[in-house]
Amino acid sequence: MENLLDDNLLKYFTQYALMEGSTSALSIGGLKNLLQNQFAQYLKGAFSLDNIIKSLDKNNDGKVSFEEFLSIIKRVTGTGQ
Repeated sequence: MENLLDDNLLKYFTQYALMEGSTSALSIGGLKNLLQNQFAQYLKGAFSLDNIIKSLDKNNDGKVSFEEFLSIIKRVTGTGQ
């Protein structure tokens, strides 16, 4: 089950990254679009998406790797720290 979930998340990530001309990273704007379009039901909580994104973009390059994306999804959906 977890592999299927990871496969679906990779599919979303790659789809949005390709729209930006990449396969390995999303811009912050691309990430926000992905989250708003695919995970809107989780974005109604009382947390700051911008703060979560900034805290996970450790190298401050304005790009989000798939690993960073997974961390954000876990925090947004409440399935991880």
